[in-house]
Amino acid sequence: MPENGNNFWQDYVLEAAPEAAYYSAAPFGGAGGGFSPSEEKYWRGQYGNVMNQYMGSLGQSLRQGQDPSATSFVDFLSAFPWTDRYMQSSPRNRPGFIPTSRFAPAVRRFF
Repeated sequence: MPENGNNFWQDYVLEAAPEAAYYSAAPFGGAGGGFSPSEEKYWRGQYGNVMNQYMGSLGQSLRQGQDPSATSFVDFLSAFPWTDRYMQSSPRNRPGFIPTSRFAPAVRRFF
């Protein structure tokens, strides 16, 4: 049994299937949920980016001589700043963005 008191099978399955851990995390109704539909839609397409950030953090800990197994993907997701990252993205990259050029086309000058 793990020392942190978590359910062994839950940790085992979530580490064996990182997609299950990701899609059961905060933006999708997990602990700390309550995100808007547009935020949830945004995070549905970001699995690869979040996984790459996790792999990058593992690589950094290896380069620093630390034990990379100290941080699991589940732990990484629980500490991930979901709302901060969403707010840092440009509005153009968020779901539901409507370009203003549709309503105000560029002015053309012929002279």
